[in-house]
Amino acid sequence: MITNLSVTNNSGDKFTFNHSNRLTKGLDLSGLRASVNRLETTSPGSKYQKTRLEERDFDIEFRMMRHSSPEIVMDNKRGNLYRVFNPNRNPMRLDFKLSDGKDYYLMAELTSSPIMPPDKSNNNAVWQNALLQFIATDPFIYEANHQSVDVATWIGAFEFPLEIPEEGIEMGYRSESLIANVFNGGQESTGMLIRFKALGTVVNPSLVNVNTYEEFKLNFTMQGGDMIEVSTYQGRKTITLIRNNVRSNIFYARKLLSKFLQLDVGDNLFRYDAESGLESLEIQMNFTPRLLGV
Repeated sequence: MITNLSVTNNSGDKFTFNHSNRLTKGLDLSGLRASVNRLETTSPGSKYQKTRLEERDFDIEFRMMRHSSPEIVMDNKRGNLYRVFNPNRNPMRLDFKLSDGKDYYLMAELTSSPIMPPDKSNNNAVWQNALLQFIATDPFIYEANHQSVDVATWIGAFEFPLEIPEEGIEMGYRSESLIANVFNGGQESTGMLIRFKALGTVVNPSLVNVNTYEEFKLNFTMQGGDMIEVSTYQGRKTITLIRNNVRSNIFYARKLLSKFLQLDVGDNLFRYDAESGLESLEIQMNFTPRLLGV
């Protein structure tokens, strides 16, 4: 069951559904439609080609409770509703919680301003009925908390209480494995944000999907302290260098034919490398699982 629903528009204005703005129907996000492309053949039936998920459309029906409020108060509430739910403030983020306590969100676009019928059955001394109509051009639901996996990193090697022998102590050590597993627990493949961090000079870092043999490689020499962020999300592919807190576009540094790696559902094995300075390279992968329904 969906609870704790709130909507935030592109300007940061937020509306929360509660006892004063009471949902009259639950938010139904089931039944995501899909287009199945098929080819007619001379044999019975047809030949399957591909499937494409459609946009997700849904409504939110609720009541603004009066609670003996004077009409001027209701006018202010209606004005606030129009301010938040302004189609010119698309896209909007809908945040909600399930009964198991997990948080989710989806992005959607309002297709009209709020519908508030003035007749007595919808607008009376007790409540004002209202309807919001949405379409989600991005049909996926997302877990609110993103996942983070360190592919290459240094591991701390001491704990408290701390005793330092005469020969000294190793404060940390490099993970010996060049291969790491990234588990995507979502219901659909997804892009990610890959962060390459250089502790010293690193020449041409790369990341290979061991399962598909697809490779992402940079023709770029990183200096100590550099970070390169690579977004592989569909429609948001970027390569950004962060050096001395200054961000710059280095899309040109992508090696020809390199793939913007994706995460399949389940296990994904990645191997990292560099032409030199491998011991100075750290890699972190961040992603948000995509869901068809909850």
